[in-house]
Amino acid sequence: MRTHPHRPRLHVGSTGNRVQKVEERLESLGYLKKGTADDRFDARTANAVVDYKQDHGWKGKPQGVVGERMAHSLRHTDADSTGGATTAQASATGGSDGKNKTPSTLKGATYNVERDRSPAEVKDKLGTFARRNKLDFIQLQEINGYHKALESIPGYHLVTFPKAKDHGESGILVKDSLLAKQATYIQGEGGWTTVRGGHAPPRAATAVQLAGWLKVVSAHQPPSVDWKNGQPVGPENRVKTYKSLSEKLLAFAKRQLEKHPDQALLIGGDWNEEASTKGKWSPGWIAQQAGMTTHGGAKTHGNASIDWEMSTGCRVSNIKAGPTLGSDHNIVTFTVSRPKGKG
Repeated sequence: MRTHPHRPRLHVGSTGNRVQKVEERLESLGYLKKGTADDRFDARTANAVVDYKQDHGWKGKPQGVVGERMAHSLRHTDADSTGGATTAQASATGGSDGKNKTPSTLKGATYNVERDRSPAEVKDKLGTFARRNKLDFIQLQEINGYHKALESIPGYHLVTFPKAKDHGESGILVKDSLLAKQATYIQGEGGWTTVRGGHAPPRAATAVQLAGWLKVVSAHQPPSVDWKNGQPVGPENRVKTYKSLSEKLLAFAKRQLEKHPDQALLIGGDWNEEASTKGKWSPGWIAQQAGMTTHGGAKTHGNASIDWEMSTGCRVSNIKAGPTLGSDHNIVTFTVSRPKGKG
C-alpha cells in the first residue's frame, strides 16, 4: 500500500480499490472480521480503523477515517511486525501437542534479556534453553540490539516492532511450527530521563495470536516507580509513562475480550512491581479492571515475587523461575492450557 500526497481521506461512504486494499490489510491484522473486506467503507470499516489507531499510538479519540498517516502505518505494520521474519507461518500445526493438531497446551516463558550483552551469547543460551525445555513462545523484554541474533535462533522466529517508539524493545519469540498472526503493538506515551542523563523513549508492548486461540502480550514497564496509599510515586516522567502504558494495556485487553470472547488472553513481562502491589495503574489494577487472573509467586530478580502474568480464558500452571542465562533476571516458565470444550 503506497502513500500518495494529497489523496483524499477515506471515510464512511467511500468506495473503490483503495477501500478494498485498506480493508484487506485490516482483515489480515485481525481488525476486520474475515470475509468482510470489499470496496465499500462502512461502519464496520470505521470501527476497525478506530481500533487499529487506538493500538498504534493515536492520541485522544481517533476518528474512523484513513489518511496518509494511517495508510503509512498499515503498510509498515505489515512489513515490520516481525523485524524481518514472517508472522504468518505456513502451518497451524505443531506446538506441544505434536503434528497435524492445533495444540491445546502451550509451554511459555517470560524473560528480560538485559542490555549490553553479547548477541551471540544471548542467541546460544536462550536458544538452547528454549529447545531443551520445548518452549512454544517466550515473552521478551530489553531486546534492542539483539533482533538479528534472536531471529537466527533455529526453530523460532521473532515478533517485534522496530518502528515503534521504543524501537522494538519488547517482543515474542515463537516456535516455527506454531502459527503466529495478527501481530500488533500497544504504544505507550511519554518517556523519561535515564540515570546517565539520556532520554528513554516510551515503551510499547508486543502482541500476537498463537494457535488460533491465545493472544499473547509481552510488556515492560519503566523502573523506579512504587505505590504508596494506592498511588504511584517516583520520578514524574516515569510515573506518567507507566500510567500511559497501563491504560493502553487495559484498553487493549477490554477490546480483545469484547471482540474475541472465545479467545484466551495472556499478558506478561517485566512489570518492575511485585504481585502484591495494589493501586491504580499497577498490574493488579489492570487485571482487576479487565477481569483477569494474576499469577505471581515465582522468586526471581533479587528474590522478589514478581507479577509476571495475568490471564483470562485459559489456565496458567507450573510457574517456575529458571536460570538467569546471563541476565540479571531469571527466565520464568509456565504452561498455558485451553479449557476443555474450547476446540
